[in-house]
Amino acid sequence: MSLYTVSSIHQLPLIKLPEGLKIELTTDAALLSTLGNISVEAVGQRLSANHLAFVAFIYNQPAAFGWMARGRAYIGELNHDFILPGKNRYLWNFRTLAEYRGLGIYPSLLQYMMRYEGDDADRFWIIHAPENKSSLKGIAKAGFEYVGKLYAKSNGRLGLKTASNSDAVHDLLNEMNFNPSAETAASCWNCNSPFLKKRVRSCCCSDAELACTGDPEMF
Repeated sequence: MSLYTVSSIHQLPLIKLPEGLKIELTTDAALLSTLGNISVEAVGQRLSANHLAFVAFIYNQPAAFGWMARGRAYIGELNHDFILPGKNRYLWNFRTLAEYRGLGIYPSLLQYMMRYEGDDADRFWIIHAPENKSSLKGIAKAGFEYVGKLYAKSNGRLGLKTASNSDAVHDLLNEMNFNPSAETAASCWNCNSPFLKKRVRSCCCSDAELACTGDPEMF
């Protein structure tokens, strides 16, 4: 999983908004349950944990959604529960409905969520699966910068292969227990992570015609 961040003092790039776009903060559990294919109870648990949900509409039709964690967050694919440093936010669980993909909704939604927090947040974090190229494009377009690669180490704990980041970013990574590891970073989270609830039968690296450094024995 690739990790990205952006500071609130960083000037976000200008992007063209899709026609008919409207984004709203919502607590509509029925809507979020339908869009996210999760139970109403699960939606309630997220809202009770001080997570915020945003829905993007195109001409009043729900087209995409995303969540923002404040305080505590969890990366299920890597079984990593962490406390966010003060005024830090974690953006997660995004989806654009198939018929609305390619319109540029995702980066617009990301920027809206960051601006929504105003002075209440200093920094935002987000991850994406390495094979999800469209997600990567949206994250970069919204203004995020690459931090490093998160993966499950041989002992099951979280590993991080970092890029060259500032001391301030490294301090925040340590607070979230995203500690740098000397182990070789797995390139395929589908092959590597033992914590996936939904595992596909094909390697995300081989599907992209890349060499896999995961553990094919897990299939």
